[in-house]
Amino acid sequence: MASGKTWNRRAAVIGGAGLAAAGGYWALRRPSKPSHSLIPDGKTFRRGNAAEPQTLDPSLSAGVQEEEIIGDLMVGLVMPDPDAKPIPALATRWTTSPDGLIWTFYLREAQWSDGAPITADDFVFGWRRILDPATASTYSYFLYPLKNAEAVNGGKLPGTALGARAVDPHTLEVTLEHPAPYFIEMLMHQTMCPLPRHVVERKNKAWALPGSYVGSGPFVLKEWTPNGHILVEKNPRFYDAANVTLERVFYYPTDDYGAALQRMRAGELDIQVKLPAQQIDWIRANMPDTISDVPMLITEIIAVNHTRKPFNDIRVRHAMNLALNREAITRRIVRVGDVPAYALVPPTTANYPGGNAFDFKSLPQARRTEAARTLMRAAGFDEKNRAKATYMIRATTPGAGRAVAAAIQQMLAQIYLDVAIVPNDMQVFYPTIQVHDFDIAQAGWQADFNDAATFLDLYRTGSGNNWGLYSNPAFDRMMDAAQSDIDLVSRGRKLAAAEAIALRDHAAMPLWFWVSPDIVWPYVKGWKANPMDYHRSRWISIDQAARLKQFT
Repeated sequence: MASGKTWNRRAAVIGGAGLAAAGGYWALRRPSKPSHSLIPDGKTFRRGNAAEPQTLDPSLSAGVQEEEIIGDLMVGLVMPDPDAKPIPALATRWTTSPDGLIWTFYLREAQWSDGAPITADDFVFGWRRILDPATASTYSYFLYPLKNAEAVNGGKLPGTALGARAVDPHTLEVTLEHPAPYFIEMLMHQTMCPLPRHVVERKNKAWALPGSYVGSGPFVLKEWTPNGHILVEKNPRFYDAANVTLERVFYYPTDDYGAALQRMRAGELDIQVKLPAQQIDWIRANMPDTISDVPMLITEIIAVNHTRKPFNDIRVRHAMNLALNREAITRRIVRVGDVPAYALVPPTTANYPGGNAFDFKSLPQARRTEAARTLMRAAGFDEKNRAKATYMIRATTPGAGRAVAAAIQQMLAQIYLDVAIVPNDMQVFYPTIQVHDFDIAQAGWQADFNDAATFLDLYRTGSGNNWGLYSNPAFDRMMDAAQSDIDLVSRGRKLAAAEAIALRDHAAMPLWFWVSPDIVWPYVKGWKANPMDYHRSRWISIDQAARLKQFT
């Protein structure tokens, strides 16, 4: 669910009690009820967060496992409501020029968590920092809709040339390169948050650690035990602190989804953001009120390195897409309701006509496999001369991740391509794909905002998250044409034309479109399944009586 995004890691620290449990110990039985002394008070929320974050610096963050935590520590001009719709946050209102290029935001009186005032200059500073080539942010391209942002990021213009200026402490003027009807949606992303200049300039990257972190959000960072937990506590200086119910939130890295399920059953977690697919039948039978099959804006894909042989040959990439039996993967292995993907953009994406699909979608799998073998033979491979590659996956253990990888390995073996599965935990996996050091890799992309561009920008030449280094000038030109189109219908058609180009080039191997992967106890109030999978703790409360009853 690669925010731009990818996932995974393991933790053994449980709840606020600091007990340890191994996933294999619990097995699928009804655990003994925990003592009420192990259940925290109604002001404490315990989140299974799927993976260990690499950073909590909004300029450097790139993963889903970081986005939710940063979303508790920071708010920007707008923030997501429980339905993931943008609502005013540090900006109380805004205006837009008739040509859609100049946006003016009017800021409320607000304070950083250390009491310093939040000003328009904090936004300008934060945006210039992420675009500074020295920052080396993989998300710098996200700000390219701002005037001169790409040139600033490329070192061709100074940061002062960026189309963002503080008119006064409470007025921020933003000038865009082109009209962007989705700009307000973009502002929910962590990269668009302000930064506390007075702290960052003094402490540099160390500012984003406990004891130094200064935020604008409803919670403040208190503890970070690597591979153990992150604790955030209510920020009394948050502008809407009176309406924040929780006093503290624990985040646990839980990439062992089966163990996380057992921790939920034992009363040690209130939610887990990735369910163990292999146990979905048991969950539906025994915990049906904890799951919701809401379509998500997440595409699971296989990234392929276009600069490495034989994947620089379109015939090989085409053959791989033919060989992948998406129906078998989603119905027999994952089995949580995910939809087989024959395109890159999820069908529920806003202002997008859709309709694209690989031209082989209607063919039976047997015919697809034979067509794939024919393409591989034309590319010089057969039973006696087999292609070899490594397939890097996220080390989710146990669970469907490895089972899916094994199935893919078998499917590709049928077309003379032998892949060795290489599992890496998140701290290795993500930096490796960022520097393109792989043959093929498991990947997933979760929308940064509800628009097709968030999925298609991955394939732009030079994009910071273009892991496979796909490049086609025709695709780039069509994306540029869509970018400059203010008409949503016309723009949507151009984005669809760009997607069609990437599909013809077999730029990647889409596998499935996600449905909501979260497991949530009903006593967690304010948690609403939504396409963006945004769940800010600001909106959460705990029905403590129901929580205690659940484990009595």
